[in-house]
Order: sequence, then C-alpha cells, then structure tokens
Amino acid sequence: MRKLIVGTDVINYSITYSRKAKHKRVAISPSGVKVVLPLGSPEQEGIALIESVKRRVHRARERILKQEKTRKSFTELRYVSGSKIPFLGNEVGLTVVPEKRQRTRTEYDGSLTIRVQADLTSKEVEREVRRKVERWIKEQLLRETSTLVQVLRNKIGVFPKGIRIKAQKKIWGSCGRNHVINLNWKLGLFPRKVFEYVVVHEMCHLRHMNHSKAFWKLVASLEPDYRKYAKWLRFKGDAVL
Repeated sequence: MRKLIVGTDVINYSITYSRKAKHKRVAISPSGVKVVLPLGSPEQEGIALIESVKRRVHRARERILKQEKTRKSFTELRYVSGSKIPFLGNEVGLTVVPEKRQRTRTEYDGSLTIRVQADLTSKEVEREVRRKVERWIKEQLLRETSTLVQVLRNKIGVFPKGIRIKAQKKIWGSCGRNHVINLNWKLGLFPRKVFEYVVVHEMCHLRHMNHSKAFWKLVASLEPDYRKYAKWLRFKGDAVL
C-alpha cells in the first residue's frame, strides 16, 4: 500500500493492472483509492499520475466519504429506543415501550413512542417498530404532499387525481396518464427541499408528460435550484433505493 501526502492528510492507495485498461487512471470509491494501469505500464507512471492530480484526488475522496456517511445514516436506521429517525431534514426521537397490550400503538408529540406487546422477541419487536415507523413516515409525507400540491395547484392550474405514498424500488416518484402521483416513502428521510423538488417534478408532468424543454422550463419556474436537488438524489439518494 502506497501513501499520498496532501497537506497534513495521508491517503493510502494501491496500483493495479488491468487487461481492459487502455489508459492509466485513478479510481476512487468508499473502499479506497487505486491507480489502474494497462498491462506492461511502468509502475512509476502510476505514481507520477496520482502525484500530479493529488489535490483533485483529495477533494474527490472527501466528497465520496461524506456521501457514504450520508448514505449510511439513511440505510442503517436502528429501530430501538434512543434512535433518531430523519424526517424532512429534522431528527425525530424514537422510544420503544414494551407493555401488556394486544396491539402495537404509535404516539407522536414531537418524538415517536411505539408501544409494543411485552411478550414479543427482540426480532419481533424490531420488525414491528420498523413497520410502525415506516407507516408513520408515509402518513406524515402524505399530509406534507397534500399541502404542497394545493400550493402548486394555484401556480400550475392542474390537480392530481390522487396521491400515493408507497415503496418503490427504482424511482423516487412517478405520474402516469391517470394523473395519479406516486411518491417513494423514503423521500421522508431526506431534506425537505429534496422532497419538495420531487413533488414539483411530478406535478409538472401533469402539464407535460415528458422531459421536454417546456417541462424543465416549468420546473425551473417553480424551483430555480432544481438541478441541485436532482444532483443530490443522484449522488446521495440513489444509494438508499
């Protein structure tokens, strides 16, 4: 393992060879940094390459590590007492209370309290709490979406025939020709402005069922910074799907 010195930081990297590589390059991922060389290339070329771009490597590595930390905060939610559940840019405290009861109950007063049956196993408790937390997020997101849609309705002049918050494996939102807007419940885990951008995006499809210039012009008129939030979803949100 070689070391790249950038200011006071030390970045470990390796040099590998690939039959498919036609040009030398630096590859950066959450797991590490490596220089990829075509077969037969002198190792010194790899060292010279990474030294010549070390400040760019340092910036890219910092960005990727930050993105990975964000991804883990969303994907490694713990459904136990003391956990923090992200919701539209805030954190909601979670308390799990085992007690004698036949049904799980959810209470919210600024923090979430899930009251579960005392005779459940630890795995059953976690599964039940997860189900209740996700249901709570869906319910809250539906309310937030309904409020935002009313505001956008006055600006766009159209209104969806329905709003559904559900689990979607590959997309954040959709709007079909039936004029029903579907949103991924995991949008509730993200900052509010990211969620609002997706709602704006789908509402604009009520006017333009495509991604034409007219569509993006309408999006921009409602959310001038839409590119920033679309980029956020690509680089941070997609890891959660």
